[in-house]
Amino acid sequence: MGMTVQQRPSTTAVHGAFEQLMYVLTSTEQASASNFKFRYIADLYVGGVLVSRVKVYPNTAGAGVFRVDKLIQDHMSATNAYQGLTAGTEVQLYPIHNTGGVSGQTDKVFSNNNGETFRKVEMKFGQEYSASATADPTVYLNQITGELISLIMTAGLQRTTTWDDGIEYYTTTPAWIGAFQPVNFRSMFLSDRTVANTQGFSSNLVSSIDPILIDVDENSPYTLSFLNDSSAPTSSLLKSIFVALYDASDSLLDSRNFIPGTDGGTENTAVSTDQGRLQYFGCGPGNFNTQIIDTTFRDFFVNNQVSYYELCGVTGTSTTPSATGDLTTTAYRFNINQCKSIYQDANYPKMTLAWQNSFGAWDYQIFRLRFTYSDTIVRKTFDQVAGNWDTSDAAQDFQFRGSQGGTRVAKVDAHQELTATTDLLQDSDVDILETLMLSPQVYLISEDNATAVVPIVVTDTSFVKKRRVDERSPFLYQIKFKYAKPRPTTKGGTFSGLS
Repeated sequence: MGMTVQQRPSTTAVHGAFEQLMYVLTSTEQASASNFKFRYIADLYVGGVLVSRVKVYPNTAGAGVFRVDKLIQDHMSATNAYQGLTAGTEVQLYPIHNTGGVSGQTDKVFSNNNGETFRKVEMKFGQEYSASATADPTVYLNQITGELISLIMTAGLQRTTTWDDGIEYYTTTPAWIGAFQPVNFRSMFLSDRTVANTQGFSSNLVSSIDPILIDVDENSPYTLSFLNDSSAPTSSLLKSIFVALYDASDSLLDSRNFIPGTDGGTENTAVSTDQGRLQYFGCGPGNFNTQIIDTTFRDFFVNNQVSYYELCGVTGTSTTPSATGDLTTTAYRFNINQCKSIYQDANYPKMTLAWQNSFGAWDYQIFRLRFTYSDTIVRKTFDQVAGNWDTSDAAQDFQFRGSQGGTRVAKVDAHQELTATTDLLQDSDVDILETLMLSPQVYLISEDNATAVVPIVVTDTSFVKKRRVDERSPFLYQIKFKYAKPRPTTKGGTFSGLS
């Protein structure tokens, strides 16, 4: 038999599961006039298990065309829970944002993904046809095998060009994801924070690098995700993440290497499953101040001595970076904000939002200024007939009291809505808020090491991208959202008789 793949997604690069991934196949059997009822067959295997089969008729040129991303998407999901525990039949109770502070797991600051945030799937192709127009077709499976595709949960929003460049971009130029593979000092973690700061900071670790700036509070949870497999196509060189702590005078307080495999997660050369190919590093003050891998390191956070800290991926398990060749990612600077604004409302604490970013990982933003509450209320009503009409008889007169009758409320449904306000923002902060608006998953998380995670729904339906050149100064943003779950309410009862 002669089946040939004429077009395929690159098997040497990581793709987005929500990008257009096309296969075009031809067959010598299709071209034969003696074969009838011909169809091409595409099988999707996830974890070695057949999960989907699609059959298509040849197009007018005799080829079979498959868009396989539509098959794959249902088998992808973001990682919401810490993965260091054995789930069994129980729900994982600890959010991924709490990595480093999970009860019984405070010696782990890395977590694997759930096995669905990164997928390495296999496509197999076959065909079916019959020897006559009246006979049933015979199926010939696995004529082409070994078509492996590595995917993360992205739609490609990070591309430097638009996302409407046509199929050529998907098939021959997937190199934009290469900027997020940890291989050198230009590489980035899987975050939509990609712009080096514009506030004049240079890295204390490697002075030639302008770090990506992240604003946190003294108990903020935070995670950074990274591709971890040392084999192609991810080709990760990250052996550890180096973290250095500084006080307000720029004096080094402490530093250490956190090592995947030793401190949770999986070491990059030991990866054998999809779970280990994408990992999370708990790197917020709220993660570091609960981990017990290094209690001296921890206590600088507990005692509020840290003004800021820097981190980056490095090439060794004990590497102290001093030159760009030591790095497998760029540098990130976390500024710990311990100030309070006069515009903060003392009656309402600041809010931290976590959302699924354009890679299927997580980004975070603190809303410190005043916010407003409102309730959207829907009442289900009925007209009540007053009196004991159903129990009146020879022994009991018909009676009613003034509290009976008229329009009554059977049930109240209420959703609480909020409008939150950011601090003053720079241009580099605006892009991150745009991904918040586009995110399918948004959560309100507690400052108490992310132990409470509340689902919310952003209700804004438009987003205006502000710039300092237009605003003439830093600016504020307001985000409107509602709680995903309704407020608990009660009922009025049965309203029966004279009770």
